[in-house]
Amino acid sequence: MDRRNYPRIEASVPIEINVRDLEATEESWIGRGVLANLSLTGIFFFPDNQPPFKQGDIRDFTFTLSHAIEGFSRPLTIKARGKVIRIEISEDHTCLGVAVDFLTGPYFGEPINLNS
Repeated sequence: MDRRNYPRIEASVPIEINVRDLEATEESWIGRGVLANLSLTGIFFFPDNQPPFKQGDIRDFTFTLSHAIEGFSRPLTIKARGKVIRIEISEDHTCLGVAVDFLTGPYFGEPINLNS
């Protein structure tokens, strides 16, 4: 039995990911990946490249979805401060999936271009 407080939206949507280290002033990691699921308390995604954080790290995350998901009429941007609670690693030591618990947010807004 699933005992979650909030429903989870299952998805398979391409995303752009911007992760800012709270201790760095300007540095951030920008990557691409696929959103697997989303709730009001967290997110799980599959990054295309190895992200520069580890389990337990707290970061500011911005996820820009390429198109609308269930419950939303258009693509959106999701911003949140979150704690990395799990990183799934394959046998060849590459990152397969990242689970993040939201500490603040999530805040939903219009899509933004992370490359500008």
